[in-house]
Amino acid sequence: MAINFKNLNGGAVKSNVKYMKLVEGVNTFRILPDTILPAYTYWVKGANGKDLPFDALQFDRDTETFENSKPCPVSDQALLDTKGEPLRCQWSYKCRVINEVSGAVEILQLKKGILNDVIEVSQQVEVDPTDLDTGFWIPVVKKKTGSNAFNVEYSVQQLKCKSTSLSQENRDKMEGLKTMDELFPKETYAQQSERLLKHLRGDSAESAESASSSAASKEAVDELS
Repeated sequence: MAINFKNLNGGAVKSNVKYMKLVEGVNTFRILPDTILPAYTYWVKGANGKDLPFDALQFDRDTETFENSKPCPVSDQALLDTKGEPLRCQWSYKCRVINEVSGAVEILQLKKGILNDVIEVSQQVEVDPTDLDTGFWIPVVKKKTGSNAFNVEYSVQQLKCKSTSLSQENRDKMEGLKTMDELFPKETYAQQSERLLKHLRGDSAESAESASSSAASKEAVDELS
């Protein structure tokens, strides 16, 4: 399709996704409305040794249920994990947040425990945390409990989740943003199957930008698992 001159960029538009990295100590963020994206993801190691994400196509984002009758390219390949067991998909919900420290709109790879704590608080105070007028900022404490990467504990400071109207400055940051479904479109069976086979053969042509985004997402999932 031809593009109107006024809409012309003159080159490929960057679509790099910036992830919020939770650091040791207190991390405070505000989840933006209609941006929690449910997903279960397979991390598949390719011939180049790199892990790439492949969403479980049997998982329905809208109903948060698995439809096992649907075909799945990853399952069809009968892939095994490092223990020699069938590769399983991981809980991989993400959302769009405003990072209080950076002030930027970023993507947060959620931890199930954090989300459950937020749901519990919202039910107790009967407030939607994503509401622009009555929602609240969420302070999450990250604490190391050992020397290994997985020795990490996360806790929501529930008493500090106070209803606060989002400032106009922060509301302005939401203008023109893509929806989460646009940012993370769900592949068709054919699209995912083709990408998976290329990855397993080692002939996938992943862009540097996409590789960077995948690496950041994988790091967040590993750290939060």
